Amino acid sequence: MLLGRIGQHSADRGTGKWTLEQNNMKQKKYILTIFLACFYALSFGQNKSFTIGLNDNGLSFGNSENTNGLRFNLWDNDDVNRINGLNFSIFSKARISNGLTFGLLSVDESICNGIAINGFFGGSNKANGIIISGGGYATDQFNGLGIGGLGLAGERMNGLFISPMTIGYWSDEKVKLINGVAIGTFSVSVGKINGLSISVVQNYNDEQNGVSIGIVNKSKKLHGIQLGIWNIAENNKIFKRFPKT
Repeated sequence: MLLGRIGQHSADRGTGKWTLEQNNMKQKKYILTIFLACFYALSFGQNKSFTIGLNDNGLSFGNSENTNGLRFNLWDNDDVNRINGLNFSIFSKARISNGLTFGLLSVDESICNGIAINGFFGGSNKANGIIISGGGYATDQFNGLGIGGLGLAGERMNGLFISPMTIGYWSDEKVKLINGVAIGTFSVSVGKINGLSISVVQNYNDEQNGVSIGIVNKSKKLHGIQLGIWNIAENNKIFKRFPKT
């Protein structure tokens, strides 16, 4: 009888545990269903938003003008003002973004503070922090770390900038100023750089203050060192071209 009661008690405990797990799974499914329903219903209504919270604080869906917390949307419009926290969108656009911003296609912020990740291209008037772009990113002023698949460009860039393709515009226009380190596999093209410029193929910098490393290094004004196979420093009277031809 004692063994029978112990076995029955163990079976009841096992059944109770299984029932509890089933209830937890159902609750998770309900929460996920509600989440997806809010996301799709409100995100497609691009002039509407819904916030679970108080006074713009909490979980937001759609084109909320101001958000403090977690925000989801498909396509941001021009009315998005300030986002503090985590922002996920296909096309992200805000006047001021503080925190982590993820744009599946693009991130286009006026001022971006924190971390911004975009799948293709992005831009801003001012970026402070870390920018990771699958395609490329351009900004007027950049302070921090930038990684761009096809390129990185800007007016004034301070920090470390890396691209498998180029640091500069895909045109004759050059980045005006870089203070720090610029690494572009195919080219680095800057008006003035103070620091280190590295390119497997070519560095074309109007003014180089520091070190330039590449197969071809060309500067109108060089105040530093060029390390490469073909080096041109137009302001150098003795070794304007090295090796000499």
